[in-house]
Amino acid sequence: MKDIRACPVCARSDGEELFHPQASPGTVVRCRQCGMVYIAKIDREEALIFDGPVVDASTDRDILTTANLADVQNSWEYSLLPDKEAEWPALERNAQDALRRIEKQGGSRIPERKILDFGSGWGFFLATAKKQGWSTYGLEPLPACAAYARATFGVEVVTDTLRKDSFPPSFFDVVTSFQVFEHLPTPLENVCVLHDLLKLGGLILIEVPNFDTWSMKLLGARHRHFVQDHLNFFSIATLSQLLMRAGFQVVDSYHSTRLMSMRHLIKHWLPKYLPFMARPGVQNAVASTPLWEMTMGFNIGDIIAVIGRKG
Repeated sequence: MKDIRACPVCARSDGEELFHPQASPGTVVRCRQCGMVYIAKIDREEALIFDGPVVDASTDRDILTTANLADVQNSWEYSLLPDKEAEWPALERNAQDALRRIEKQGGSRIPERKILDFGSGWGFFLATAKKQGWSTYGLEPLPACAAYARATFGVEVVTDTLRKDSFPPSFFDVVTSFQVFEHLPTPLENVCVLHDLLKLGGLILIEVPNFDTWSMKLLGARHRHFVQDHLNFFSIATLSQLLMRAGFQVVDSYHSTRLMSMRHLIKHWLPKYLPFMARPGVQNAVASTPLWEMTMGFNIGDIIAVIGRKG
């Protein structure tokens, strides 16, 4: 059991209890000082990643640098890959949208421009950035994800959590992080490290689930964002505060539009709101129609992104 966490944005210890969702690792509180919502006392930490790659003591350390998929195909993460690969067309378009927003804010157009994706997953975002001429780097604690990115897309991925010496200071032109900061035990410490890794004038784009949304007000503790590995619940205001406390100037914020296939929507999103959608009969009925592979955009306000610039 962990000690009680101070507010991850303002570092105060003055939280009012909101609720205790069944799936969450602890009680959800709201900071009375800055409004940040977070888990103050972590009662269950088995799903959390604190320090270092997700391996046990008996794991061959070569798995941390391998680009051979045979080395990781028996891992639990690998079973998730088919659904991710099937979403590649939609994921690429989502990545293109993020890169357009970075370019709009003056993201580096120089040769050898360097981008770091913090929490790079299977490498789909990095693959898109590489196509657009970026020198790509990833940081990912799950070995199978990192190995897949190296093997499939030829991108450089370090299998680890973020450390002060993960990369040289002032090394990157842009840092991105998608759906990562909700998981981090010390998000302010992490964003300060990323600030140091950026060149002067460099940009950071962070995307997270949104706490300040109508669906949260309607569903409360039953909302899909309350899961066993989410510790932080940001709004645009509190995510902006986090970036500013690390020394960034906030230059843009928006509610992300998520492109996805009807297949992904029905298999992974709708059942969280409409349990009957999880029934095989319902899914099979749609799978037999052209709708199953159709890609469409959804924006119900429950995903946000903020872009900051290092001054």
